[in-house]
Amino acid sequence: MDFGSVPLALFLLLPGFLVLHVIFLISRARRVSAFYATMWSLAASLILTATTYPIYTLVVKPPIDISHWPGFLDILGNPEKIPGPIWGLLYGLALLSGIVLGVLDRKRYLEKLFRLLRIDLEANSDLWYKLLREDNYGRLLVYLKDGSLVSGWPKYFSNDREPPGPEIYLSDFQVWDPESGQWKVQEGILGSLIHGNEISRIEFISKDVTEDGKGDA
Repeated sequence: MDFGSVPLALFLLLPGFLVLHVIFLISRARRVSAFYATMWSLAASLILTATTYPIYTLVVKPPIDISHWPGFLDILGNPEKIPGPIWGLLYGLALLSGIVLGVLDRKRYLEKLFRLLRIDLEANSDLWYKLLREDNYGRLLVYLKDGSLVSGWPKYFSNDREPPGPEIYLSDFQVWDPESGQWKVQEGILGSLIHGNEISRIEFISKDVTEDGKGDA
């Protein structure tokens, strides 16, 4: 490979990274090592190029100044020979593929497909994100490290692992008063944002604890 083609070769690898980035933005959060993320991205780049270029050369006739399109291995060794429209197609398909795969994964279709292949995508799921997005529980009981007990509905939550940790926003916020043995609603408070490093543990209350499905909190 000509060293002058190195920047183009890098651009040829980027579509796969774009696919994975878009998937992670849309789909459910997963813990994936840098090694596997890199391997998946490189594989996606190769698959996109291996499918886009042959189809393009079959549909589009070569320019008058050349008798035939360069072979696939030839363009991999010298990306300068790649026709200009291919670059736009690669990045456009990468974005589209990421969106489609991200939506399929979010709706669990990919998970079911891979289970047929005996591959468990849930093994690398982020447990915080996975549990909080389920809809089979009612309110949350959140025990804070300072000894306080609060309750509410998990309306929003993040998955940021940097300090102060993932956040959770509880609406219909209530605080347990140990002296009266009752839950107290803070007047004028619509909800509360709690940082992950403030939480000791979380209890998920079943929907059918009470008749209205909101639990005893």
